[in-house]
Amino acid sequence: MGLRAASFLLIPLYTHSLPQEDYGMLMTLELSIQLMLIIMNCGMRPAVVRFTTQYERENRLSDLMGTSSLINVLMGLLVTGASLTVLLPIYKDVLHTDKVVLLVGLACCVSLFQSLSILLMSYYRAQNEAMKFMAVGIAAAGTLLATSYVLLLVMRMGLFGALLAKTITYAIVLLVLSVQVFRKMGVRISQSVVPELLWFGFPLALAMCGNLIIGGASLYFLSLLQGLRAVAVYSLGYKLAQIMTMLIILPFQLSFQPLICANLDSPNVRKNTARIFTYLALAMAFASFAILFGARMLLPLIAPPEYASAYLVILLLLPGMAFYGFSSFGECLLNVARKTHVTGCTIAVITVVSLGLNFLLVQVMGWPGAVLATNVSYGLSGLALLAAGLREFPLPIEWKRVSVAGGVAVSFLVAFFVVRDTNLILFGVTTLAAALLLVSLLFNSGFFHGEEVLVMKDIVHGKILKLGPSHRGVSR
Repeated sequence: MGLRAASFLLIPLYTHSLPQEDYGMLMTLELSIQLMLIIMNCGMRPAVVRFTTQYERENRLSDLMGTSSLINVLMGLLVTGASLTVLLPIYKDVLHTDKVVLLVGLACCVSLFQSLSILLMSYYRAQNEAMKFMAVGIAAAGTLLATSYVLLLVMRMGLFGALLAKTITYAIVLLVLSVQVFRKMGVRISQSVVPELLWFGFPLALAMCGNLIIGGASLYFLSLLQGLRAVAVYSLGYKLAQIMTMLIILPFQLSFQPLICANLDSPNVRKNTARIFTYLALAMAFASFAILFGARMLLPLIAPPEYASAYLVILLLLPGMAFYGFSSFGECLLNVARKTHVTGCTIAVITVVSLGLNFLLVQVMGWPGAVLATNVSYGLSGLALLAAGLREFPLPIEWKRVSVAGGVAVSFLVAFFVVRDTNLILFGVTTLAAALLLVSLLFNSGFFHGEEVLVMKDIVHGKILKLGPSHRGVSR
């Protein structure tokens, strides 16, 4: 979340210090960096999480970390070579600049350093060393903010400064992590480990590439067919809509699979997992409210007036983000069942569909076509992976409560769409009243089970005891 938060805090820095065309170019390059990062990592990050306990028990943890890092480096060199040779003409068409070699070269450096950093951070995640994982993420975020500020605002290096800041940041993070992790266990390369890691990780890498293409292919098509200004507006809206992933989906992805794997023998694991799905749906509904309310208030401060239509992009993209959350849930179930090939094949098919939809809709409708293509693609992947996950790991899903949560989300979207162009006072009063009404209906309609209400009351009561000055020292 620290790294994601840094990317959002950088938005006003980018939009105010870069021309709109350069911001569109940077967002296109960031998408390319994310795609290269996934290919370079080749699924080693989830593989490390999945196999750390097994290899540690066999006293072969250095084999796992050393071999996965080597695979990452080799894939990084392969992707860099392809990007600077075979793929260079495509980058020239998309970026609309004659300095494409330097830009793509920096993007490759960022991808390689970041992919290796994330791989080594996964060791802390797999070891349940959450504080170290968090510390690295926050330190990286702070370093990125500081270097970006210096290179963009102090040294006025523009687009190259933005990419150079990322390169410096992840090089520092990688150096520190390498010393910390490999000093502890040493480095060993094992040829016998390679097939197991690739068999598990490659389908997940394919799925992650597909998910990124589903969400990001629109930028390439908008750049080719509509120009970099359209990319700038759409990418700003898309990035703000992705706050949903930062607030809800990313923490869920990081914690859900280890939680289920650690409790597979529990008699209530399936019932509790089904409850988690209900809470995920409800959390995404209220996260939609928070995102739309905050964006309406802050967008004029984040970006100049020419980005105003980005708010409608946010509003229309949130249903797709919710379906992405469902696909993450289904993917976790498939990972638990060791059916990663199902995830890879499903996302591969939907990626092809997404590319076709973007090609047809963007050239006819512009950015609304990109929104429609993205939502349809995420909807298909969410439903398909959820169905496949439930088939492999059946759960007693609370469909009635999930439907109510969906209704809450739709109500929020309709309310914000209706009042989106009103003055701030009317906007705030109307949307907050709608939120309070829906919360009241949830509590008074019996949506929450008795034990859930007791837990929530207990949490509130505990906070009151801690905050109230007259209750200091009271123990519960």
